[in-house]
Order: sequence, then C-alpha cells, then structure tokens
Amino acid sequence: MASLALIFFLFTSCSQDEPVGKEELGENMAVIELGPLLNDFLNRQAQGDIPACSDDAPAYARIMLTHEMGSVDVVVPILSDESGFFTDYDEELAIPIPDGETTTEVSLTDFLVYAEEPGAEVMPIWVAPKEGSDYENFVNDPLPIVFDLRAGSKKYVSVEVLCFDDRDVNLYGYQFFDLIPVELYEFCVFVNYCTDNGRHYTGNYNLDIDYLLGDEVINLYDGESPVTGNTEDDDSGEWYADPLCLAIPAPMYDETDSDIYLRVTVTLTAWDDNYGDPVGNYSEVIELSWNDVQSYFSDDDTIDYEHIFFNCGDDPTQDCPITEEDTDGDCVPDVEDICPGYDDREDMDGDGVPDGCDACPEDFGDPLDGGCPIDDCTGDADGDGLNDCIDECPYQAGPESNNGCPVPGGDYCETAYMEGDTELKTLANSNRWGWAEHYQTSVDGASKTFDIWAGAGQNDTSKGEHIATAEISVDDDDITLEITLEPGVSLNELHINLSEAVPSGNDVFAPGQYNLNDEVSAGTLTYTWERDYSDDFYIIVHAVACY
Repeated sequence: MASLALIFFLFTSCSQDEPVGKEELGENMAVIELGPLLNDFLNRQAQGDIPACSDDAPAYARIMLTHEMGSVDVVVPILSDESGFFTDYDEELAIPIPDGETTTEVSLTDFLVYAEEPGAEVMPIWVAPKEGSDYENFVNDPLPIVFDLRAGSKKYVSVEVLCFDDRDVNLYGYQFFDLIPVELYEFCVFVNYCTDNGRHYTGNYNLDIDYLLGDEVINLYDGESPVTGNTEDDDSGEWYADPLCLAIPAPMYDETDSDIYLRVTVTLTAWDDNYGDPVGNYSEVIELSWNDVQSYFSDDDTIDYEHIFFNCGDDPTQDCPITEEDTDGDCVPDVEDICPGYDDREDMDGDGVPDGCDACPEDFGDPLDGGCPIDDCTGDADGDGLNDCIDECPYQAGPESNNGCPVPGGDYCETAYMEGDTELKTLANSNRWGWAEHYQTSVDGASKTFDIWAGAGQNDTSKGEHIATAEISVDDDDITLEITLEPGVSLNELHINLSEAVPSGNDVFAPGQYNLNDEVSAGTLTYTWERDYSDDFYIIVHAVACY
C-alpha cells in the first residue's frame, strides 16, 4: 500500500518541511481524488482576467493540484484564532506517496481565495496568476508551482496573488500559504497626429511597456493598440480612438518612489481611413517612476491620460500659424479664446465649452458648470459653495441659509476669488473662472498681499468688483491668512483649499468641498494653520461677497 504525506497550505513565511504528528493522519486514511472541469471563471483566468480587489476578509481557499497518483480540487475554509488566519484541515489534502518512494512531485495549478463559500455566482477576491497569462510578470513565481513532498512531512508554500483596483488592500498573515497581494494600477495614453500642413487627427499607434530591473528588461505589453472606429455606421462621421488603458504594477523590487522602473514606448502607425500613412516615423519613449505614475491619479478616483502629439510643432492645435495674437494656433485670437492652449473648435457635445476645457466633453452641459449637465451633481455653477443638486438658485449666488438663493431685499451678492498666479481652468479641465496661488517663499517672500475680486467672469478683473485684500504670511511652519474687506462689503460664504500638491478635480471647481471648509466661516477673517510640508503650497480663497 502507498504511504501518505499531508500538505498544509500555510499563510505564514515558513518554507521548510516539518514532521506530521500521528494525531494528524492515520495509516489507513483514504485519498479522495477529484478532477472536475474548470468553471468559466477559471477559463477566463487562464486567459489573463483577475478579480477586483475587495475589502472583504478571506473565508475560503480553493486549491487545485496534481501529483504522481492523481489530482485534488478542494475548497478549504479559512479559520482564525489569536495567532491569525489558517486553512482548515481536509482529508483530500492527504497526498499518497508511490510504493517504494519516499517523495512525490506535486504541482499547485490553481489557487483562489473567496470571501464566501464558492458557488456559481461567487467570484474570488484574490487569484494566483498563471504562466502564459497577461499577468505572469507581475509576480515572481506564477502557477503552476512544482515542489517535492516527502512522506511523513507537511509542506509550506508561498503563493503570490493578484487583485485589480486602485484601493489599498488590507494584508493579513495567513497560515498554510503566504498571500502577497500585488495591486495593479492603470496607465492611459491618447495620441494626436498632425500632417505637415497642420491638419490635426486622432492617432493610431502601438504601445509597449517594459519593467526595468537593472540590466534586465521584463516585457509587460507588446504591440497594444487602441480601439478605433467611426461615429457613423457608414464611416461618414468622425474617426475616433479611445484612450488605451493598461494595468501596471507599483514598484516590485524595492525601488524608491523616484527610481525609473517602467518604460513606455508609443509608435505612431498608419490609419488608412483617417490620415493614411504618416509623413515620417514617429515614436516617443516615456520613462516612469512611481511618483510619475501617481501624478496621473485624481482625488475623485479618476485618472488622467498621457496625451502625446506627433508632428504637431510647438503646439498641437496649429491649424493656423502660431502668432502673438493666436498663441495656440486654433484660429481664435487670444483675446477671444475660450480655452487657451486647446482648439476652441473641437466641441463634441456642442455645449459651447471646447473639449480641452470641458469636464464632461461627451455630455451637453452648462458653461458655468465646467461643461457638465446642471443636474449631474458634479459642480457649483454660481460658485456659492452649494452643489447644484441642492442649490435652489444654481445660477445666482446666495447663502446656504437661504438654500443658495439671494436674500430678497438684501445686498447684491457675487462669487469672489482671491487673484493668484494660476487660473483655475488650467488645473481642472474646467471653464470656471477664478485663481489659485502657488505661494513660493523664494519668490513671494515671507508675506504678500493679494486682491479679491467679485464677479470677474473669465478672470477679467475689469468686469469685476474689488471687494477685499488677502495678506498671506509665512513664519516657519505657520501660514497666516488675513482678509480685509472694503467698506460696505460682507461675506455670506467663505471656502478655502490649502495643499502642498497641485489641486485638481473637486479641489478646484467645487468650493463646497474645499479641504479647510470645516475650519473657516464667513464671520472670521484671520486664520493661522500649521503645515508639515515644504515652503511651497497652493491656496484657493473663494467667497460669496455681498455689497
């Protein structure tokens, strides 16, 4: 009769074999051999799919393995005690040793972790990737993992598992298998191509991504290309290419945040139905550190794409020559330019907000709401600090106490911003007026006074009312803001955003969500905050001023 060895799948860092006590396995224990067909998810996993990350705690592990005398497919509960998590004992993991042998070769082929008992509609929360899948290079040892098992011993094996999300995953110490979650992130690319006469096209391209590990280069993607098409079934409309987004890992081999670890190569290709053959060979190489990758992340759980322009000269729009009067080459003089730096004529949804400054470029919206629909709960069209969905007067600034509407018979109220060195529309892909100040002590000194303007649409102070000044002072780690109002002016609302990083998203165009709103009020005009970062910072001061 064949001798038996018992496999324990340990969620700790053990790697040695240990003897099995007599109480764990009798000499006459039978070996149950199961070999069902892989379900649809496993078929997809073999092709490269991985599950979305989950905050749920692991409850079951599905383990599939083969050995010299058969195979095993078993679901094992994950238990816990004061020492942590561990898989429950199961007789199906008693592995037979061939007659006359002291060891047998075992191959772990599949390893999946679930938050509830697996079933037809239950998806795993973590999966170990396989050789040949899209994600084999994201772990050090993809499945199958092959090892020798000695009679009378228990074996501990480390397995790396993947989930796909941009959230942090809680890591637990598990007994029986080491689970080493590797989170994946997205990197997105969009390309434009210009002919020699300046005509502007959406570009088609091939994209490669390599992981740089010293002198070794690990290819993650080769020859990927975007989804292309035409807006009309008969190809009579506009040709388009969707941004190409691919999963990439964070640094995996102890690189620092500033070390270059990824290389992205984008090569322009021909597009017969659109621009034909390019006039030359065009390729761009982008090298990324972890700091670079994170710079594409927005606070509202969205991601910006890398926008590449081929053969577009100093500026990508250039259907017209770049001149002092038209510095972005979009054939619209700067004095009339709605969206500086972008082509004012490109407006997919026809709402009057050019795509380059439209926060919702595919949805007809309101120019005062960044080009988004007034009812989509993303903006504050009148800038009074109340979201449009709860503002009873979304186009007229008013205090929160009057549901965002002007007080009847009261003073005239207007949105106001402190005039800084950076226009908001350059920070958040929005057509909203207003400013942020990038305060640099090396440039601005220890103290500087700024003007506050009300009603200065399109940042044209000649149209606005000077309602106050704001003095910013820096003393070691303290930042002080002192607002001095003009006679006859009062504030109904005050919103302030202060950050070390460049603000984006709602930190720009949604004053009601500014990060210091809980610490400020319209009745208090002097504040001091203690910071824990460098001398440079960004500050936005927004108010509803009545006069």
